[in-house]
Amino acid sequence: MAESKMFAEERRKEILKILKRQGSATVNMISSLLKVSPSTVRNDLNLLEKKDLIYRTHGGAIAKQRFNPIFQKSISDFSELKVRIVRYAINFVNSGDAIFIDAGSTTLMFAEELIREKKSCHIITNSLYVVNALVDMPEIHVHVLGGEFKKRTMNFIDPEPCLGKYRVSKAFMGVSGFDSKGCYVSNSFEAKFKRSVMEIAQSVFVLADSTKYGKISTVLIKRWDKKDTIITDKKVEVNANLIVAS
Repeated sequence: MAESKMFAEERRKEILKILKRQGSATVNMISSLLKVSPSTVRNDLNLLEKKDLIYRTHGGAIAKQRFNPIFQKSISDFSELKVRIVRYAINFVNSGDAIFIDAGSTTLMFAEELIREKKSCHIITNSLYVVNALVDMPEIHVHVLGGEFKKRTMNFIDPEPCLGKYRVSKAFMGVSGFDSKGCYVSNSFEAKFKRSVMEIAQSVFVLADSTKYGKISTVLIKRWDKKDTIITDKKVEVNANLIVAS
């Protein structure tokens, strides 16, 4: 890679702008955008973390103060696995698609991958984090579902009455856990909403790293059927279409 001649201080300001705009970014993503080596990016990120301007993750960084601590930890946990999953999942988005993006850390990273790939589509979401990530993208049309606002995770719950007016070609969903029979979440309100989205979508893609396999949360969202695809990072036993992101 031919190194950019951008001065160090200017480069670090650009890194902060990227993180502020997108919320999080990988070393490779920043390296590609700024045309500098990954080692240069790592050094810059380490310095910015020492100045308490960002949060470092394994493989990248997160903007300071963008997320509450619980959600931020969710993004940081197994971030490399999540990056692999979302980069594979993005291949299923076509120009002009009307897609639903669920609330959650992996689905937020999926939304950010849409920005990187400059995909032109209509997005329906219940996540304020997703809305904020896509706000400056003119080629992406964003539709927000209303309902009761959940401050901890920055999403709306029980927006089912709004769902009926949308045609959803593909839904990209997050879950708390999954096994061979179905997928799960921790409370009944979220389960009911996710189930409604999965029912109206023509195709369903569950984005879940393998650490969630075998984690059976309180409420079953649904049992797998033929329109469901699970995208994860290693082979597991499921009664649905399985894609292993390599």
